[in-house]
Amino acid sequence: MARILVLGGHGKIALLAQRMLASAQHTVHGAIRNPDHAGDVADTGAEPVVADLEQLDQQGVDELVKGFDVVVWSAGAGGGSAERTWAVDHDAALRVLDAVQRSGARLVMVSYFGSRRDHGVPEDHPFHTYAEAKSLVDEAIRASGADWVILAPSTLTLDEEGGIELDEPSGSLESGEIPRATVARLIAEVVAHRGVRGITLRCNAGGTPVAEALGSLPW
Repeated sequence: MARILVLGGHGKIALLAQRMLASAQHTVHGAIRNPDHAGDVADTGAEPVVADLEQLDQQGVDELVKGFDVVVWSAGAGGGSAERTWAVDHDAALRVLDAVQRSGARLVMVSYFGSRRDHGVPEDHPFHTYAEAKSLVDEAIRASGADWVILAPSTLTLDEEGGIELDEPSGSLESGEIPRATVARLIAEVVAHRGVRGITLRCNAGGTPVAEALGSLPW
């Protein structure tokens, strides 16, 4: 069993994933910025930890992740100003990457399907700062010495949990949709499949159970 820290612990995916992880007998902590959300996190079986990633310096982030085997990034600025988006989705994410490289924790980064340096989002589009931040962080993760997995789901829905379709190495899969509950299951199964590492999993909803899809990867 692992000690797991979920960053962004009050998000829709995070709340589902924490419940799954706790049900699998892992020790789960959910980091939240707003202490009013502690009860919701506790209801999943996770231990709430109040921590504002936007405000923590590198030493603070190092202390936050210390002692955990797995760190799941499911955080985000949630829109709003470009400055705050950059502060959370770029600066804070890179501090977490630095911290796990020192601690040795496995990093499970929840990104999005279209995260790549040639994302094509115009500079005057509200989504541009987020696209830039995520693509740069994902690139830094791949270039790092960390133990990492990047999850890149397509458009998120509130549908019930189902199966999954993973992209081929050729990158031929086109973005579609996937339930948040399926992404939560993917987080839980990636934690369970400790040999899955150093890979970006772009995915849509599909017909293959998540555990089966991960088990068929060519390791």
